[in-house]
Amino acid sequence: MKKESVNATRYGNGALASFVRLLSLFATLVATPSFISCASSTGASALPSTDYPIDGPWELVFEDDFDGTALDSETWTALERGENWNNEDQAYTPANASVADGFLVLSSRRESWTGPVNSSGHPDEALGPVTRAYTSAQGQTKGKRSWLYGKFECRAKVGPTTGTLDAIWMCAEDGSWPPEIDIAEILGGERHALHMTNHYGTASDHRMNSGSFTADVDLAADYRVYSVEWEPSEIRWYLDGVLRYSTRSGVPAKPFYFIICPAIGPDWTGDPDETSEFPSALTVDWVRVWQRK
Repeated sequence: MKKESVNATRYGNGALASFVRLLSLFATLVATPSFISCASSTGASALPSTDYPIDGPWELVFEDDFDGTALDSETWTALERGENWNNEDQAYTPANASVADGFLVLSSRRESWTGPVNSSGHPDEALGPVTRAYTSAQGQTKGKRSWLYGKFECRAKVGPTTGTLDAIWMCAEDGSWPPEIDIAEILGGERHALHMTNHYGTASDHRMNSGSFTADVDLAADYRVYSVEWEPSEIRWYLDGVLRYSTRSGVPAKPFYFIICPAIGPDWTGDPDETSEFPSALTVDWVRVWQRK
């Protein structure tokens, strides 16, 4: 399936496009949280889960519509790794990352896997082969594409499975942690809640600003556009083009790369239970990066 180009007309004539933008602005004004370290708001997403107009002086610098038959190896790496960071249950395998019909599908499966740790120095992970009870997939652009500041967007449909954590996020290209920007995190067992976080400080003095938005719809029921606008003095999070959280604290100032993955248990989301259905999938329609003109 060849999807519509980002530059194509979204809403027909100019008058209708202006009306849609006014509706979006009104929704933003009534729903915008304060610049605080933790925020929560409730209500439905104001726009449908389709493309929406980009307002302001933004220039498209990267776009992947996943129109091929495999991940673009010049942009993405599909990890093979038994190591994980939050006592999670999965190993990441390239076999679980597939591209077809204009979508990237990152699958999670209940299956035994034994393979390399591929350690990057995490102190809690022993070197050598490990065995995991689940497999999943992680696509990342580290070492291939990174950006300093911009508008980062991903149109995706998250999975509905309890025990999974679907994440769209970014980390520093130089390998340091923190910083980290979590564009969107959705727990499979709490599919109305969108979590948005900025991690900053140092490894020994980790700090974060975190916001959550509770929608009155199941976020796993349809495709949604998850995005951040990251600027030198502020980070703003959006769901379907509507501002849901922002912070001015701990804004990073180094290039970041893109990461998309479904993780499985347990520190935050907990282990899958008897209601969990596998395989599950995080399905991505497109990824776009914009920067100021």
